[in-house]
Amino acid sequence: MVQAISIVVAGVSIAALTSQPSLRSTLMDKLVRWTGFNAPGGLWRIAAVLLALANLKNLPFIWHLRLFRALIYHVYLQPTPIPPHALFQPIITSTRTPLLETDYNLHKSNSTYFSDMDISRTHLFTAIIRNGIKKKSRLYGAKKSAVAGTVGATDGTRGRHLIALGGISCLFKREIPPYAKYEMWTRVLCWDRKWFYLVTHMVKPGVGKPASWTLQPWLKTQRVEGKVVDREKLLGAVYATAIAKYVVKRGRITVPPEQVLLDADMIPAKPEEWVYKGDDVESSSNSDKDGVLPQADLQAEAWNWDVIEKERRRGLMVAQKFAEMDGMHEYFDGGKDGALGEYADLLF
Repeated sequence: MVQAISIVVAGVSIAALTSQPSLRSTLMDKLVRWTGFNAPGGLWRIAAVLLALANLKNLPFIWHLRLFRALIYHVYLQPTPIPPHALFQPIITSTRTPLLETDYNLHKSNSTYFSDMDISRTHLFTAIIRNGIKKKSRLYGAKKSAVAGTVGATDGTRGRHLIALGGISCLFKREIPPYAKYEMWTRVLCWDRKWFYLVTHMVKPGVGKPASWTLQPWLKTQRVEGKVVDREKLLGAVYATAIAKYVVKRGRITVPPEQVLLDADMIPAKPEEWVYKGDDVESSSNSDKDGVLPQADLQAEAWNWDVIEKERRRGLMVAQKFAEMDGMHEYFDGGKDGALGEYADLLF
């Protein structure tokens, strides 16, 4: 109530001041002088500033600012500890489509989806492995890696985690109009001996309603308890879906994903002689009709290697098909049967 009264008083005071002709004239003179409206080319300068503000996301180095903002926040400034059972939870990043991201159809250009998803994956991946990133450099060669099947030698290897994107594939479903807001839901899909696989859904805002917020517990959930999720509504909200694979390096040595997650305190050490004995994911009675593990199985009290491996294998059924696309590199033959022509993209 006090804040409302203060706002009203401030508004009345400003209106009273600007009603005086002398003050209004002074303010207009300062505004014209500041904008350079009357100067030669002043109108074009104003138009250029407005265009830049309307397309702030596409200005030089803004992508770098967005990416390092996400990285620095989650690694060094994030106040909430991340529990291990949140490993497969999505992170939500929202943004808009400025005019310079549209194509000749006046909707978001397909090529611009990838730069947006870079930011979303940075939010997700740095949040998941931040404990490992923050740990001081240590001698990896002191003893063999705790994970069987380490790729490459580990003797004498030092350094922090270096993250590299190995590939991405995107399926487009619906167009995104100019300046429309949309959300990117990115989560860990699975991993194999070398690669992490992340999946990103670009969706209409507000359709997904998380049951809880792990890193932002102060946010209120919008889901009505006991209400069944409308799968058709969720699918109808999807603009595009992409899968990407990441590798983690220490110097030139590849660190297995399982070791990365151990370093990040996101999974427990695998028990000796542990063997996964779960049923096939599609036929498991512990999964719902979509093959998804019940939420109760992904909570702290049930977080063990049986649960982790079941969810990992569920995602691996899709990721393996993506991994098989590496064979496309072999289709490059250097034009042994000829080529249609060679053309410059712009001037040369």
